[in-house]
Amino acid sequence: MGKNKKNMSPDRLSRQIWKAVLKNWLWSVCVVLAVLALVFLSDNMSDNWIKVLKLVLLSLCVGNVIAVCNNLTDINSLLRKEHRITWCQICVLIAAGVWIIGAILIVNISTSQQLTIPLGIAGSVLAWIFQDKIKGAAAFIHYRRHNLLNIGDWIKVPADNVDGVVKKVTLTNVTLYNWDTTTSTIPINRLQAEHFINLQNMSDGKTYGRNMEVTFTLDAEKIRPVTEEELARFESGEHDIARFLQEEDIRPGVLNAELFRLYLYHWLLNDSHVSQLPRLFVHWTEHKDTGMALEVYAFLTDSNWSCFEWQKSRIIEHVMTSMNWFDLRLYQSPSAYNFENMMK
Repeated sequence: MGKNKKNMSPDRLSRQIWKAVLKNWLWSVCVVLAVLALVFLSDNMSDNWIKVLKLVLLSLCVGNVIAVCNNLTDINSLLRKEHRITWCQICVLIAAGVWIIGAILIVNISTSQQLTIPLGIAGSVLAWIFQDKIKGAAAFIHYRRHNLLNIGDWIKVPADNVDGVVKKVTLTNVTLYNWDTTTSTIPINRLQAEHFINLQNMSDGKTYGRNMEVTFTLDAEKIRPVTEEELARFESGEHDIARFLQEEDIRPGVLNAELFRLYLYHWLLNDSHVSQLPRLFVHWTEHKDTGMALEVYAFLTDSNWSCFEWQKSRIIEHVMTSMNWFDLRLYQSPSAYNFENMMK
């Protein structure tokens, strides 16, 4: 707690600002030189050259501010200071606006009518060139205002095959550290244009569970009514099947596929790693040419990635094992090995 207070103290922030300024000392030197040139050489220069020098000075000042803000963004990204990151990037946006207004005032368009058309054309071209950055700034403000993207969030961008943790967010880009130790940089406006998934709440356990959706295609030729002998085995407690079925379910003429579906549903209900909220169901989906498709839709309480995959694999293995108890099997297209054995 003491360390966090130290990071949030005004002295700490002021030291960070000074470090960011000193890191860009070359910008500061150029600003000083431009000021000296404007002070001592302006008397011997024409008005046009003075305007050029003022534009250079303005550009250097704005560039210095942007560089300092970007350095502070890097520092605050490491400290996960979301509020400071937002204000640093807003300052970058303000600095860009100041440059545009300052340039207009320096050129003095009202007294330089001959520059109106060229500047209008130049403005249109610049707007077209920087349209992605303008969209990025709008996306940045949207995400920050609604707290949709923060440092440390685990996100997925399926369109770009990106899956990792957010390390840095700026007006234009989002930098992620992927699980395979690579680094990805994505334009922030692309996150708004494409579908992306923020998994942080789920990773923090602020959820009913992590979604598992698996479909098993059963061979339709194996679906049939159960025999009296099989009913007797089920009722006798073989494989503990009767514990997960109602008495009225084990009846003559019932399909083995129906019994298997009911067994699997109640087995999942009694699994401590499966959440009953927000929903849990085992149902048949649209029939396929390859067979009958049985979908398991559930939420696992183990939201941690490795634990989730472990439990998911365990459930899939149980489904494949218990399928044999009901004389069912997964559909598999005939392979060259099957044809070779058929010819023998």
